[in-house]
Amino acid sequence: MKGGSEKKEWFKKIFEDNYEYLRSYLYYLSGDISLTEDLVQDVFLQIWEKRYEVRDETVRSLLFIIGRNSFFKVKRRQKYDLRFRSTYFEQIENKSPEYLMELKDFDKRLQSVISSMPERCRVIFLLNRIDEMTYREIAQSLDISVKAVEKNISRALAIIKSKLGTGGGLI
Repeated sequence: MKGGSEKKEWFKKIFEDNYEYLRSYLYYLSGDISLTEDLVQDVFLQIWEKRYEVRDETVRSLLFIIGRNSFFKVKRRQKYDLRFRSTYFEQIENKSPEYLMELKDFDKRLQSVISSMPERCRVIFLLNRIDEMTYREIAQSLDISVKAVEKNISRALAIIKSKLGTGGGLI
């Protein structure tokens, strides 16, 4: 097959450039790391199967679209419980037990608020805050406008502020 080694290199680059972003996105959708890994593997398998049809300029959007559609197929078949994991507790050392209890309580309330957000709003918010993606990167990845990203970030912050009463830049 002519161009086979070129397509292998192309696929390797696509995989390396997009794996973490796609994985994070699907984790935010599902809240299940095991499911996420399965979905990511399935998405890249589908891209490999379509490698001769995919254009370079649309491959990232296609990855996210395939990933989202795969997730919704799974979601239709099963109910899921979104559980976010907090990693910053592992980073806290030598803090008072009271402080840790307050922090843990705040984290639990914050995770509850985030998980109750509308799906698109939650995903966009987490891509921006956790993965530190710019509005433009999020817009390109999800194939939406930058304005839509801005609107969803504002909506997410308003939800958090209204439910937690945070105003001092905690989020």
